[in-house]
Amino acid sequence: MWSRSTTPGGSSEVVTPAGRTNTSTRSGKQVPYYPNGTITFNCMARLATVASCRSQPKPPSVTPSSYNPITLEDLASFIPQQASLASQPRGWTVVNLDTNFIAGASTHVVGGSLFGRSAEVRFTPHAYDWNYGDGSTNSSAVPGARWDVLGVREFSPTATSHIYRQEGSFTTTVVVRYGAEYRIAGGAWIPVSGEVSSAATAVVTTVQSADTVLAARDCSNARGSQTCR
Repeated sequence: MWSRSTTPGGSSEVVTPAGRTNTSTRSGKQVPYYPNGTITFNCMARLATVASCRSQPKPPSVTPSSYNPITLEDLASFIPQQASLASQPRGWTVVNLDTNFIAGASTHVVGGSLFGRSAEVRFTPHAYDWNYGDGSTNSSAVPGARWDVLGVREFSPTATSHIYRQEGSFTTTVVVRYGAEYRIAGGAWIPVSGEVSSAATAVVTTVQSADTVLAARDCSNARGSQTCR
């Protein structure tokens, strides 16, 4: 049973259950009764009706977990293709003349898995470290090209050519330094700091001496001449 009572000296009525005494202060506001003395609002459920919930700050947005940058060690299972190596003249040359070397390397993509997801790594040649087998080395930013492609005569110097100063058999090698980028599930390419080195196939060059012989005429037009044999 509910009963109504008027607080002496006040102008408001306080509604209480029968048998309970309201000890509220003299205010002009109606005081609701809660059996356990407290109430907990679910602000999300009553946001439209409870003014105090509207003023509560929104929960902070959740940001994705931060990961350490991908390193070359993480990409160890992705192996760049082995470059090829060729020389001009092929397999032989002449002392004190330029021998032209060409590395066959280009940008290529290797597929695989990274952290359990489908991924690709793109390798781009950055530099070429040459070892000509006679103690001489060189580094170039280009892989080299054939004399005819460069539009120069045979035995002309190039960015990747070398002059052997003595006879013998020499093994030439080149190491290609690649820059690496990766992407996961077809996403954007992301560069990785550092370079990956990959050795190309080797070539063996036999170096010989050549004697200069005076000819009576131009040998290109007189192959049958005694001095042109």
